[in-house]
Amino acid sequence: MASFSKKIFIMESDLAVQNVLLARLKALGYECVVHDNTTSAIDAVVRIAPDLIILDVSIQGADSFAFLETLRAHPDTRISKCLVIISSQNGDLVEIGRVLPFGVVDYFVKSTMDPDKVIEKITKHLPAGSSASPKPAAESLPPTPAPSGEKVPRVLIIEDDQFLRDLATQKLRKEQLDVENAMDGEKGIALAESLIPNIVLLDILLPGIDGYEVLKRIRANPALQKTSIAMLSNFGQREDIEKALKMGADQFFVKANYTLDEIVEAVKKMLANPRG
Repeated sequence: MASFSKKIFIMESDLAVQNVLLARLKALGYECVVHDNTTSAIDAVVRIAPDLIILDVSIQGADSFAFLETLRAHPDTRISKCLVIISSQNGDLVEIGRVLPFGVVDYFVKSTMDPDKVIEKITKHLPAGSSASPKPAAESLPPTPAPSGEKVPRVLIIEDDQFLRDLATQKLRKEQLDVENAMDGEKGIALAESLIPNIVLLDILLPGIDGYEVLKRIRANPALQKTSIAMLSNFGQREDIEKALKMGADQFFVKANYTLDEIVEAVKKMLANPRG
């Protein structure tokens, strides 16, 4: 008799994480296959034809990014379009950013892992007993409703990477903040001028005008003098940081050095100590 359980292919270097996932997923009726060698993993994926892959992006001695590249280039669409959720040790934004072009649907951070939330992510993208179908990495998020009679602090995210932009939006909204976002500098400036946010999270590399120009224009607007601005960058050269701070930035986050959770905590501290 054919099996109709959904298949999950797991490549995870942390045995504790692997065992937790196996126990939880098998209890829910998923068929799980564990593999620890990305060199032969594609052959195994082709043979098994899983519905979802859980991939550790930092497997010792292996190239998870090469695996993803090969997976997405495979001529069989069952393989090339397979759902992928990645695990990251510390939630390094640069590391996560590297996998975005490969169409991953979600990720979790092992150092702060909540097993219930990880299983929730998996079942959201691959419900037990239902057909697998690729979903966008991040969907449009509804605005946070303001509590009656209370003004909710407002955060504006100007970031061209949709995956990171929407994940940051989601995390900040869980903190009961009013969050809006823009994918380029011109739209970001327009939103800043109309919304007058408490905080702007501003990426430096943007399509069109860059983050420095956005920073310059925001600081030139008297209505936005009390708006705190935190710059986001993939690079942390001293001259970049000094330039941003001299132009009026209040904080500078190098993405490789911070997780999204740490940036959320920094935003909360900035709100508690607003610009004078």
